[in-house]
Amino acid sequence: MTRRLKPLARLLARARAMQFHYLLASLILLLVVYPYVVAGPNGPVALTVLSSIILITGVYAVSYRRRQVVIAVLLAVPAFLLAWLYLVTGTPALNSAGSIFTLLFYAFTALIVLSRVLTTKAITTDTVYGAVSVYLLMGLTWVTAYSLVETIHPGSFTADPGHSPDGTFALPEFIYFSFVTLATLGYGDITPITNQARSLALLEAVSGTIYIAVLIARLVAALEWSQETDED
Repeated sequence: MTRRLKPLARLLARARAMQFHYLLASLILLLVVYPYVVAGPNGPVALTVLSSIILITGVYAVSYRRRQVVIAVLLAVPAFLLAWLYLVTGTPALNSAGSIFTLLFYAFTALIVLSRVLTTKAITTDTVYGAVSVYLLMGLTWVTAYSLVETIHPGSFTADPGHSPDGTFALPEFIYFSFVTLATLGYGDITPITNQARSLALLEAVSGTIYIAVLIARLVAALEWSQETDED
């Protein structure tokens, strides 16, 4: 019996050491796939499926402490259910409520993963994947915030006709705008025009710059610690 449990224990330990691998894979999957599925008739369903996968892998990524798991589940379950209910019913209130829970979940997961990355002494592949996941989660957090602002205050953004011929904005436009802002590229084809939208864009640009600086400092400190340990 003990011999049978050992392979299972190894498998679980290996999966535990790859928590951030799964989260990063789901985030990249969303960013790579969404441009090709959103234009189709099943675009909303595909986006909801991809977002649901991120919720699941996000909960697993923070599952090394019970309190964190409880909080993550309390945020992820309403976000999951409300997203699917909105898909079925089309009720705007469900979409707004789901966006709030999703925003809180993304922010919470990013903070927990960032804390793990910054406090881990030994830099592993999973640590690097966690650092990248935080950056992508930051972008998705702002995506949800922009969507909420546009829902509450329609007309908060303006864009070239190629982006929004009818003057409305959907999730794909905000994904593009968020990551362009996070990377401080600023193409200018989508522009925030209300004070609320401009404030969010400003905060995202600043947070993206600060994160890169903090991450580089963390990697340098880990490298110095590793060298000192080898010398001892």
